[in-house]
Amino acid sequence: MSYAITGLALLAAVTLVNALLTFAVIKRWRATMAAPAPAAPASAAPAPGPPALAVHEGDHTPAFTLHTSRGEVSESTLAGHPALICFLRPDCGPTRESLPEIQRWAEANTPSGAHLVAVISGQPPEAGPLLEAVGPLTELTTTEPPDGPIAGAFGVRHHPTFVLLDADGTITETGIGQGSLPALNLLTA
Repeated sequence: MSYAITGLALLAAVTLVNALLTFAVIKRWRATMAAPAPAAPASAAPAPGPPALAVHEGDHTPAFTLHTSRGEVSESTLAGHPALICFLRPDCGPTRESLPEIQRWAEANTPSGAHLVAVISGQPPEAGPLLEAVGPLTELTTTEPPDGPIAGAFGVRHHPTFVLLDADGTITETGIGQGSLPALNLLTA
């Protein structure tokens, strides 16, 4: 009788471990499927290391114009206050996962005059749910085609991408990917 109980306990333990491993594999697969598709290989091999932007910490904000519900907004419109520019894509899992961090940053900083700017890659119909998600956080939202002029000015090739500006328009921090911008975790600009 004790062999039967021991055998059943062992079978239950193996079944539990199998179920946990299965759930871990499914979670990893879903994360992989939600990640953006890799870019087509270029003729020359890319430099090793993390993806890069055309702008760097210490650079001045490149010239750009957003067409928002509030009217035209440019880099000079943002002057005088810190700003967080978020480049987002509607079909991007890490973009969706970044929304709570963006919301916390907005709640902590916009009352003191900081600006939150959301540049959504895609046409308005497909960007609708993402526009609804960031709409309560800022009126400074715009959509543009993939590789549009604003993303091009900053050199954005991956989503989400974040650029934090100080009141003088100097880039103080950049980040590519969910969780990549410490300012989102620290809450203050």
